[in-house]
Amino acid sequence: MTRNVAKRRKKTVRRNRIIAISVVLALIIFERSYNSLARFQTNAEETAYYGIIDAKFSYGEKIRDFEDMLTILEEYYPFFNVNKRLNNIDWLGNKGKHKRIIRNTKNDTEFIAAIDNILNELNDNNSFIFTGDVYKRYHKHYYPNRAEILHYDKSIARYDFDWTFELDPESDFIFHDRPVLDTKVLIEDESAYMKIEAMSYYHIEEDYSKIKEFLKEIKDYDKLIIDIRGNKGGFDNYWEEVVALLIDDVHSAEYYSFFRQMQKTINDPFRISNVKTIRDLDEKFLEQLPAEIKTDFNFYKTNIVNIEPKEDVSFGGKIYLLVDKDVFSSAEKFAAFAKDTGFATLVGETTGGGMMFEEVPIVNMPYGGYIISYSRELVLNSDASINMETKTIPHILVDDPTPNEDINKDKCIQAVIEDNI
Repeated sequence: MTRNVAKRRKKTVRRNRIIAISVVLALIIFERSYNSLARFQTNAEETAYYGIIDAKFSYGEKIRDFEDMLTILEEYYPFFNVNKRLNNIDWLGNKGKHKRIIRNTKNDTEFIAAIDNILNELNDNNSFIFTGDVYKRYHKHYYPNRAEILHYDKSIARYDFDWTFELDPESDFIFHDRPVLDTKVLIEDESAYMKIEAMSYYHIEEDYSKIKEFLKEIKDYDKLIIDIRGNKGGFDNYWEEVVALLIDDVHSAEYYSFFRQMQKTINDPFRISNVKTIRDLDEKFLEQLPAEIKTDFNFYKTNIVNIEPKEDVSFGGKIYLLVDKDVFSSAEKFAAFAKDTGFATLVGETTGGGMMFEEVPIVNMPYGGYIISYSRELVLNSDASINMETKTIPHILVDDPTPNEDINKDKCIQAVIEDNI
């Protein structure tokens, strides 16, 4: 009897072991099969495309850099809810998916491509990973003000930096080295046109003189078209100088910025001054704001854009501002200001948003040396809607705002020409 019990026990143990092994093997097979799904793989270009050095980044270093980036965004990034509402993307809810993607990257090139794809899911032009060309552009225009970030030894190595670098002449990233201004007469004595491709800091002085002379030449025209379609921003000084030439009295607008957290040290290069806590806001006013302001944000700042007349050129006609979905950042601020102050009639389609008043921070990823840019500021429109969500809606909507060299086929320009003053 005892012997039979012992045999049965051995059979049971053996059967349980077989079951356990089968379950483990099934899980391994399922995991490998699931892990191989296309949505967890990264298709990357050649390494040279990203302008980096493949330094054989280890799996552990990739994960730690990803988690470090994730921590920063969880603490500071302001548009998770906006992204959910506009694009049905729960970015934070995809952490597991993103981590699996990072785990599957086979080399440094796939890693930078994976991070680029992951950040693209935020649908935010201010949040991205640097390529080699972007690194060089920042170095040209920001060094030495950002030397502590740009000259981090691992970043120098990652982006293979040396002082004899050359820039990609075709890049349209923020800092424009090629001309950004074009002016012409469309209809003699009636309509004039001025195209601004980017708010380029390095063209302000040169273009200011050109714009001033052009405006003097057309000061008696009925209409002036300022075209910022496709303008992704840059520096406010550019458009503010344009406005200052065209106004004969002070134009002002007020906007609120909100932040989830402040930088933790007084020496942080991106620390914001003159902020107040949400508790300082009038409770009735706070209740009128989007609900997430009260629950997700801790600090705010009031921004007043105040532009005074400068060398008035005495233009007496009507001003139109052409906009499209690519208008972003500083160009977005121009569009919002022009609409809020009555400076111009906006024509085209709803803009891309992204208005901000503080510098967009950049940060080193500590193990790989990659540099990340990320948004931290939520700005409200004058009607208390979130600018990144509702953007700026033009006065005259055009179903196809695409620029066309033939003005007769450019629907935005034709809408201006046909507009009765």
